Amino acid sequence: LGKPKYYIDTAGQKEGERYFWFPTMGDSMNDGTPRSVRSGSLVLGRLLQINSVQDMPLHQLIVIIINDGGRKFCMLKNVCEIKIEEDEESFCLHSYNPRYDDYWYPFSCFEFMFLVERVRNADGGEYEIM
Repeated sequence: LGKPKYYIDTAGQKEGERYFWFPTMGDSMNDGTPRSVRSGSLVLGRLLQINSVQDMPLHQLIVIIINDGGRKFCMLKNVCEIKIEEDEESFCLHSYNPRYDDYWYPFSCFEFMFLVERVRNADGGEYEIM
C-alpha cells in the first residue's frame, strides 16, 4: 500500500466505528486464489483499538500502519503469529503471495490497524470479508 497518506474517510458501517477505504498496489496479497486482493483494488477497513500485541486479530486481512525507525509504512497483510518474550512483544506480518517473506516487527513499531471488511476490485466487483 505504500506510505500511509492515501485513504478515503467514509461513513461508518457500524454505529460509532471509523472506516476508511485504502487503495492497493502490488501483488503481495495475490496468490491466485479467490481470497486474493489484486493491485488497484480498494479495501474498506474498520479502525481497531489495539493496546497490546494480544489484541491483534490473527489470520485476518488487515491494513496496518507501522513506524519503523521514523519511516512509516501502510501495508495490506495479515498477522500470522505473535510473540511475547520477557519485556518484548512482536508480531509477524504475512503476505498471501508465497514469493514474499514474513516479517517480524516489535509492537513498538505499531501505530494503527484496520480490519478489512470489504474489497472493491478494480473491475468493479465487490465482496465482503467474512
